[in-house]
Amino acid sequence: MKIECLILLIGIKGIDNQSIALAKNLGFEFKKIKIEINPFLRTFPFFGHLFNNLGNNQKLIEKYNFKYLITAGKKLSGVSVALKKIYGERIINIHLQKPNFYSKYFDILVTPEHDDFYRKNNIIKIIGSLVPFNEIEIKKKNPLIEKKFKYFKSPNVLVLLGGKSKRFTPTNTDYSKLLIDIKYAAKKISANVIICQSRRTPENVLYLIEQIFSDFTNHYYISKKDEPNIYPSIIKICDYIVVTNDSVNMISETASTTKSLFLGYLNKEKSKLKTFHEKLLKNNNIKVFEKSFYNFKKIPLDNQKKLNKNFKLILNKLSK
Repeated sequence: MKIECLILLIGIKGIDNQSIALAKNLGFEFKKIKIEINPFLRTFPFFGHLFNNLGNNQKLIEKYNFKYLITAGKKLSGVSVALKKIYGERIINIHLQKPNFYSKYFDILVTPEHDDFYRKNNIIKIIGSLVPFNEIEIKKKNPLIEKKFKYFKSPNVLVLLGGKSKRFTPTNTDYSKLLIDIKYAAKKISANVIICQSRRTPENVLYLIEQIFSDFTNHYYISKKDEPNIYPSIIKICDYIVVTNDSVNMISETASTTKSLFLGYLNKEKSKLKTFHEKLLKNNNIKVFEKSFYNFKKIPLDNQKKLNKNFKLILNKLSK
């Protein structure tokens, strides 16, 4: 089967969505396939150039005649290198996110500015992460949202809660403080509150939310992990968004919309993400949540123009 672009997936939503977003941003017609990574190659991706065959994955990939290969994340970096070694100049491989090694077998690398990864050629730097949806898709009619939230009249506040990361593990106190402040701010403007948990949000946080909002006089809704996902469609009916400081993906996604976005700190950020937050604040993509909601002249985050421009420049270099 002939296809312009082949995307390799591994079944991790955040990583897979980045690959899909990259293909969409570049305007590719694409096919997605999920693969199982060789345990050795997953652990030691820098040995990818030693592989001449990827077993069952190879058979699956060979069903497609493609020009571009897109992969994302450290686990797939070795696979990208192996396939470039196998296919050579027949394909252009594009890898998203910082690999933990250097290799001549990456044609194009797309990495966040806050990642300290540099090489001389063929690297595209973006702010935060890419977004797998756009404003038009958010505004599409969604029967689930219309039915479930028919009584949620404006103003509505959307809260996106993250959780444990490599940098920090939020405590019950951290969540409680932020949630109490959100409740207070929502009361001031008579807003309804919609709270969405991520896969990293601890189970006990659901109990905390229920206790804190038990006497809330307006409508409120708490998403359950076993229910149909309402995000990102729920953005359509919301006026204000609070997203916790731990998730680059959620911050980037909501920063790309026209909605007033506030960064809710569960902890004081000291890591490389501090640079990312500061960039968004400077560009007026976001404000720090300080117990109040208000409208501001938000500038939506847009990586697409820079991405496409640099991609074309690199393609011209590769074709020479």
